Amino acid sequence: MTVHIPNRSIPPRRHLLRAAFALAQGAANGSEPEKFLTGADPEVAQRIIQRAAVAPGTTTTSGWAAELARDAWRDFLTDLAPYSGAARLIAKALAASVNDVQEAFYPVRAAGATAPAWVGEGDAIPVRSATFSNITIGPAKKQASIVVWSRELGRRSDARNIFEVMMREDTIAGIDGAFFATTAGSAAAHAGLLNGVTAGLGYAGGDEFAIKKDLAGLSDAVATGGSGDVTFIVAPQRFARLKILAPDIFEKLDIAPSAAVPTDRIIAADAAALLVSVDDAPDLDVGDHATLHMSDTPLPISDSGVADPVRSAFQTDSMALRVSHFMAFAKRRSTAVAYLDSATW
Repeated sequence: MTVHIPNRSIPPRRHLLRAAFALAQGAANGSEPEKFLTGADPEVAQRIIQRAAVAPGTTTTSGWAAELARDAWRDFLTDLAPYSGAARLIAKALAASVNDVQEAFYPVRAAGATAPAWVGEGDAIPVRSATFSNITIGPAKKQASIVVWSRELGRRSDARNIFEVMMREDTIAGIDGAFFATTAGSAAAHAGLLNGVTAGLGYAGGDEFAIKKDLAGLSDAVATGGSGDVTFIVAPQRFARLKILAPDIFEKLDIAPSAAVPTDRIIAADAAALLVSVDDAPDLDVGDHATLHMSDTPLPISDSGVADPVRSAFQTDSMALRVSHFMAFAKRRSTAVAYLDSATW
């Protein structure tokens, strides 16, 4: 008897994208989505599609697919790090567990860590006193997006690549916009990491010395009392410019681009001082009979005709994929993030 050993080398994020694409193709062709799972090891993608309740397992037991399915969304987000500053921070932040109903409290020591003492044989081990405060995170709030594509696009040979790019770009825009906002929290959204932080001003001159002064000043602001592992987030234009103006500096620092950051803004963050909670897996729904308000600021669709333009997926022979997930994030200390505006280089 031949025993099939599944291929576990495929990253969980690939299974997520395969599942989303298969759902879209299934809707486009009126078939079961599993029919469009190609390549090695479709079992994890099937788990994501079915979202079946399964007992916890490990990669060495029959439940291994369930384990990878639960890792797929976080792995997908962290895989966006080369193009997303928020994804870079998510990968390095302290993972938190928060649901969409209640807020959670994480203790933080006001005076920092206490070094263990040297203790002689038979001597009493000191018990250090410490003052703790609670950092509130959550409840998790929902981000959602809809990708619309025509049936003709779904039948192209490179449809999967096009679909994956669209899904990645929408996700990056969502998480980066949320993380690097200066706005306060609301019933629907979390406060941005820059909310309540006073912006500094860029150093004059526009040369390499100005680059060093800007980055060193921000680094000092967030590294004091922290891990010292500072991540800088800049606009894509400045990211590319830094490679040219100061390649040695660029190679030595952890710098990530984000289209959500204004061109003249430089952000620094100590990711170890952040708490981030993300879903195990997003909700993926596909429909070809939906009516949609095609707008970045959609309105309820009603007989009044206020929502315009409106598109019928059925009438235009299109599919709509809705991706929604819950997320929460918070700073473990107020100085975890700093930023400046008016950079001159």
